[in-house]
Amino acid sequence: MECVDSCLQFDDESFALKLQLEEIEAQRELQSGKWTEKNPPDFALAFDAFQAELEKALYLVEDLKFAHSIAKAVDSDAVAIRESMVEETQSVQDRDFALSLNEDENLPSTNDTTTMDVSRFEAESVDWDHILRATEASTFSNESCSTVAGPSTHYTLRQKAVLEHLPQLKVECCVCRESVHPHFTVRLMCSDIYCKPCLKFHFLRAAKDESIFPPKCHRQPIDISNIEADFSTEELTVYRAAELEFTSMDRVYCAEPECAKFVPMPQRTPDYASCEACGAETCMHCKALAHDGGCVADVTRQILLDFADEQGWKPCVGCGELVFRYEGCDHMT
Repeated sequence: MECVDSCLQFDDESFALKLQLEEIEAQRELQSGKWTEKNPPDFALAFDAFQAELEKALYLVEDLKFAHSIAKAVDSDAVAIRESMVEETQSVQDRDFALSLNEDENLPSTNDTTTMDVSRFEAESVDWDHILRATEASTFSNESCSTVAGPSTHYTLRQKAVLEHLPQLKVECCVCRESVHPHFTVRLMCSDIYCKPCLKFHFLRAAKDESIFPPKCHRQPIDISNIEADFSTEELTVYRAAELEFTSMDRVYCAEPECAKFVPMPQRTPDYASCEACGAETCMHCKALAHDGGCVADVTRQILLDFADEQGWKPCVGCGELVFRYEGCDHMT
């Protein structure tokens, strides 16, 4: 394998590992809930373990990339290194020869030294080739493999399977059955996976149909915080209004036929309900449009009027409130 190809392969592997680390961080942000430091949930432990494994693999890839670079540099410069060694050996021999002339000693055998040094260098070159082949064999091969990744499979084989399927790293929405990137999905407490458009549509449909409110999956209510960020201001207002209406124990609707909007509690008094949508007022007793005087549907008031009649109390001609004479004349002003 050429060094350029190996470096490119290492770059791809490093990029794939970094993408998986980013995916782990994205999944962490999607999780909600609190827990003690010494008692994290299972998914947090799984994230930590997988993150540690990915980081170790990333360090291994970077080290192998660096080793390949050094090995290839030595291999490509072998000729220049050999020439430099020959020149250096020749210089040493010339120096020894000059010293031997001064001391009238026999020349040392230069052929053996040269042969030994060059042979040793050639052996070292062969060792570099072996290192290249060994590191290539230890990395994630691009060749096809039938190994199925699993908990007991060696990490390199599991990582290879991930890399082979990286372009198809998508999950399926349980509603539309479309394969989408995990960033655009929401995993619910029941483990079902929704794409965000489908989950948002589920909430908006529930806001119009009380029979499916609140939105549920496997009979478990879905928290709107999972998808709230994808709502527009208008859509969120519609949903919150429906939520207020469907959870109210005492519902009052505008008596204006063309409006008929729900009137929430803050817009009501004991006798009237004011509609913000059209401005009409509704009688809280008979649920018709507001009218002057007491309402015959007001049971409490009717009981009071019957009691007042027995006691001889009379309504005030000005304000209509009941009055009785405590002392003085019968004249009222």
